[in-house]
Amino acid sequence: MPSLHRYPPTTDRSLRVSSQADELLLDWARQSLLTDVPTTVVHDRFGAVALRLSAPVQFIASYHSQEEALRRNAGGYLPANVARLTDASPVTHQALLRVPKSLELFEYYLAYLGVNAVPGARLAAGFMTRHFTPRLLEISARYAGTVTQSRARKKARLLLLSDLYLPAPESGPRPMLRNVIDYQGARYTQYYGVFSSQHVDFATQFLLDSWPDDLPAPASILDIGCGSGIIGDQLLRRYPAARLTATDDFSLAVASARENLPADRATVRYAHTLATVADASQELVVTNPPFHQGYENTLDTSLSLFGEVQRVLTPAGQFFVVANRHLNYATHLRRLFREVTVVRENAKYVVYRCGRSPVLTE
Repeated sequence: MPSLHRYPPTTDRSLRVSSQADELLLDWARQSLLTDVPTTVVHDRFGAVALRLSAPVQFIASYHSQEEALRRNAGGYLPANVARLTDASPVTHQALLRVPKSLELFEYYLAYLGVNAVPGARLAAGFMTRHFTPRLLEISARYAGTVTQSRARKKARLLLLSDLYLPAPESGPRPMLRNVIDYQGARYTQYYGVFSSQHVDFATQFLLDSWPDDLPAPASILDIGCGSGIIGDQLLRRYPAARLTATDDFSLAVASARENLPADRATVRYAHTLATVADASQELVVTNPPFHQGYENTLDTSLSLFGEVQRVLTPAGQFFVVANRHLNYATHLRRLFREVTVVRENAKYVVYRCGRSPVLTE
């Protein structure tokens, strides 16, 4: 087995490929899991759990970058036993789960596994004790006959769920785990776990409220990290002749955006890079970029995407970025684009407008 590495790579040496929660899950698995049935592994970002189990594994991928991390850490190929979170739920006998930061996503995972859980199915969910909240117990109790906690070890702990199941609805058809958001006369739906679940993200609102009136109508728009597709949809309403390409790393965001965006004018791609976007093909690029991956904060993903924008933007194209002001993206953008101006800013957010032509360097 090759050594495991983070992907996308990071310049932050404090970020690790695994944690004590992973080690606790692996120790529990060695002592408690059956070896004659597959183990379903969920929210394992780099394969630190799945690739170190000796028993058969069914790996559930939620992120495009997660699939690439697994491919690289597995020796250059994607194992055949990988399914996506948007695929049909597997038959679940036993499961290992890294608890995500989003409690909604945690619930979505439990419901997803509960759909085809066999009688007596068990799940161990690992987390760092500093991230514990009583709501983890409340949510777990909806999907398991018994919920207990392990003892803490090296600041990590396990939730142990026995008799995993999907509860029957109290009445009528079973509701999907989705939120409904109304904004500017439009209604958007998004699956649990997609960023900003109860309302339109405030940075997104700031961007759309700050949109300049003097921008020539683009024929092509690219929304990077599109989430549920609200930015893209609002821009399509503003520019009725435009076509949109939207990308996101998170499979549930892609599924949400595909429901919210007009299929005849928008293409939504499950991707963590812009590799599938043609050179000099986009007249307008926009992003509300992520700077966190779960509990971790990092600018590496955003800065890598900024560099790719140079390639896909037309010579006269415009690139708009909205971000938390403290991130100081201007310093990085000015290394890549000749023209970087501030459209609007307040105490928390800033909107940048960038021209394509890179600064010439010796």
